[in-house]
Amino acid sequence: MKTKQPSGNFNNLAIAKFAIVLISTCALLPTAWAAMTEPFVRYTVQPKDTMQSLSRSLLQQPSQWAQVARLNGLKNANLIYPGQTIDVPSSLLNLSLQPRIALSGKIISVEGDVKIGGQTAQVGAAVPEGARLQTGPNSSAVVQLADGSRLQLMPKTLAEVTRQHGYALRDPASSASTTWFSGAIRLVEGVLDTLAEKKANRVTPLEVTTPTSVVGVRGTQFRVAYEDPASGTARTEVIQGKVRSDNSAQKVGADVGGGFGAAFKPTDREVKVVALLPAIPVAQLPAQVVRTSAANVSAGAGNPSNANAMWAVGTLAGAAGYRAQFATDEKFAQIRGDFKSKSPVLDVTALANGNYYARVRGIDPAGIEGFDAVRLVEIKSTLVWPSEIAIGAAASYTPEGLLLKVYGQSPDIPQQLTVLVARDAAFTQNLQSATLAANATALLTNIPAGQRSYVRFSSSTPGQQGLSATFIMDIPGNWGTTVLGMTQALQPVR
Repeated sequence: MKTKQPSGNFNNLAIAKFAIVLISTCALLPTAWAAMTEPFVRYTVQPKDTMQSLSRSLLQQPSQWAQVARLNGLKNANLIYPGQTIDVPSSLLNLSLQPRIALSGKIISVEGDVKIGGQTAQVGAAVPEGARLQTGPNSSAVVQLADGSRLQLMPKTLAEVTRQHGYALRDPASSASTTWFSGAIRLVEGVLDTLAEKKANRVTPLEVTTPTSVVGVRGTQFRVAYEDPASGTARTEVIQGKVRSDNSAQKVGADVGGGFGAAFKPTDREVKVVALLPAIPVAQLPAQVVRTSAANVSAGAGNPSNANAMWAVGTLAGAAGYRAQFATDEKFAQIRGDFKSKSPVLDVTALANGNYYARVRGIDPAGIEGFDAVRLVEIKSTLVWPSEIAIGAAASYTPEGLLLKVYGQSPDIPQQLTVLVARDAAFTQNLQSATLAANATALLTNIPAGQRSYVRFSSSTPGQQGLSATFIMDIPGNWGTTVLGMTQALQPVR
């Protein structure tokens, strides 16, 4: 019986062509590998292989051999035998010696001025490794990478697909090959919204780099921005999952989890992670934006310079600014406008009249943008008050008459209202009308006890028009004696 002898010299050609085997069953793993979640390869030691030659050719750094020996449970890290199997984590593997598979993504959405390689981009166009994509003002594009991840280029963004290829790793359970993805995007300027495919097989984390930062991720939803090249400021905002954000200039970094963000300049010696601002309450977002000019601006046409459209989103504690994006689809793949303001009033005049999905978020003093609030918004030239705008009122007895106190949380309720009261729902038998005072009250003097009246509101704000829904107001017969008030005086006509 022959005794195995330790390997001698190493055959470089054999290493360059060795078969990579993906280990996917925990039962096959040594105990030290039980906690490993990243893929690794199995190499069978060949005659003439030595520990020194393997560490130089298999690993990124020869010093990593000690880690490999420990994970494989080698009793003697300096001794290997022909036929012995060595498992190497993919993160330590020298991939430059492995056969590469060319992969390509594709463009799945285009809105406005989008270029790929300097040419007008079309939906379905291939996005290979080395592709350069650019969006103009109020334009956007969505790219799906070969691993299923989706990148959305926001307006005025320039990005390059610097790495998009794969490696075939064999699965011993099925004797088939599985492609393991390696991808990286370089953000030259602008903002990328990224939804990394969680189930993708990645031999290296998906990376988004800027001139001053590196963000690595395996599966999450996050934003990367490099909008101020003059200062070199980069920022990362994580909606779900976790990423690693590194300041490449200072060689410092931090893990950024879901609900947190980080912003830094190349000169910063620390990457500070802070909580994202919460979403603005949807209840304070107007569903209508009315132009201040009476000019008629039709959908799809240019907007007169005097027909200003301002969207007042309400204040958010901790916000030093606000950003709003308007799209024609609920997934925000087709963005028509991207607006920023230091105040909670955003100028959306550039948009044509029509209906949009709008998302808005607060910006903290460091420039980190928070969670989105989304609202369907209509931009129009004059207000026609839709019946679904909620409004209510309380009633109180006074010797002078019934005091109506109007309330409502919707920001779409016009600021100047007139109360109209009639005996019939068609308002052919008017009783009276009264303008609401600054404290949202109106005194009604002709409302008999025990009578049903009909109420609606009209807008008297200049440049706005329309009527509210019709309400019923039933006054009890004992009004002013045993009943002196009603918290919900108005009930909608059904």
